[in-house]
Amino acid sequence: MPWLNNFQQWEPVLWAAVACLLMQIAAWWYQSRINNADPVDIAWSTGVVAAALIYLFTIPADSKPMIFVFVFPVLWYTRLSRHLIKRFDASHEDGRYQNLRSHWQQHTQLKFLMFFLFQAMLSVMFSLPAFWVLTAGIASVWLWVMALIWGGISLAGVSLADHQLLQFKRNNPSSAVCDVGLWRYSRHPNYFFEWLHWWVYPMVLWGSDFFWWSFLVVGLMLVFLLKLTGIPYAEQQALKNRGQAYRDYMNKTNAFFPWRQQDD
Repeated sequence: MPWLNNFQQWEPVLWAAVACLLMQIAAWWYQSRINNADPVDIAWSTGVVAAALIYLFTIPADSKPMIFVFVFPVLWYTRLSRHLIKRFDASHEDGRYQNLRSHWQQHTQLKFLMFFLFQAMLSVMFSLPAFWVLTAGIASVWLWVMALIWGGISLAGVSLADHQLLQFKRNNPSSAVCDVGLWRYSRHPNYFFEWLHWWVYPMVLWGSDFFWWSFLVVGLMLVFLLKLTGIPYAEQQALKNRGQAYRDYMNKTNAFFPWRQQDD
């Protein structure tokens, strides 16, 4: 592919990689001080924002792609970063990282460093659609409008899911299972709408060299949410904390795609 041969065109991605690596190294140092690896998630989402901003300031583009990238992913992942910062508790480490810490009996900090650096690579990888949008030269107004509407629906969905979960936690004991609102139709509606928003990139990249590559990113995000860092660890922790109540919830509610409960 011709665009692979233009090294100078990809220079912004190298700067983005440097920024993400530095952020994760700082996050790793901080976790070594507080014995809590949760900052890796904040650094991951903030890294995507930083990478997108680097693209915006270094890649000459028309106003439409620049506005699009400012909304997705800059504002999108700024929202996620703020949510993670508000939820962060230095005295309580997420169960995923507690399990890693107990599993890595030797050279724990070195292994965490490798893990944090891997997350930096993921930040860069998931920032690439923003880079593609700015360099693809998309002209169709309808593609932009369709993508913005789709992204707006996704943003409303993930914001509503987060709000409903937060309100439920404030008004119920920690052992209770949130099955109200969107959580009645999906065990992870926040993950679903997070994944849904990634479809804005194939929409605006239609007809470009990057169109099929954008589908690869959509697929990778789905794999991460369903099989790797998303649902499996979240549900393992939920079963540990809520036991049979969460098992009953699993038996009647879809894990990811919203659908009516089996007893409806």
